[in-house]
Amino acid sequence: MPISNKLETTRRLQTIEQGNHIIAVYANKDEKFNEAFEFLKDGLQRNEAIVIITSDLSKTEIRARMRNKWKIDVAELESRDDIMIRSTEEIYFPAGIPNIQRTVALWSTLAENCLSRGKQGIRIFGDMAAFFKKGFIKELCDYESCLEQRFSFPAIGICAYDSKDIDNNMTLEQTKQLQQYHNPVWMENYQ
Repeated sequence: MPISNKLETTRRLQTIEQGNHIIAVYANKDEKFNEAFEFLKDGLQRNEAIVIITSDLSKTEIRARMRNKWKIDVAELESRDDIMIRSTEEIYFPAGIPNIQRTVALWSTLAENCLSRGKQGIRIFGDMAAFFKKGFIKELCDYESCLEQRFSFPAIGICAYDSKDIDNNMTLEQTKQLQQYHNPVWMENYQ
């Protein structure tokens, strides 16, 4: 990771706090996943359960990166639900279409389960690229509008967007709405 990107990631991660529902826009896959893994590693070190949701990396790739870079026993941590690795389809549209109510309820339930196991909360990195690939842009906007700008349960979430998806598929009004549903908004390198 270039030094300027690493410094930006470090700066951004130092500003987060429990309850943040963050929107982040990334220029490329490397930038997105470099920040994702820093964000999640920090959560693990803070005794938070971590969740990575993406269809852009395989579960095998994610596990290998965690094992090699973090020097941890990923299988052990997964068995305790300290690490959860899911595809976008598994979380957001397991029956083939988005189920907003199910997903919103899932976050609260996961946070409660983490607290009952002695965790400080849950940290989620949700990659939204699959919504665009499947043509679920309206459903994505509807989903984001149902979430609080600041979570009322112990969670920190990053909703990760690729700049090309926003540029090619969303209106300016939709982009502004997405910004309204999040706090903070990490789009300074975008626009």
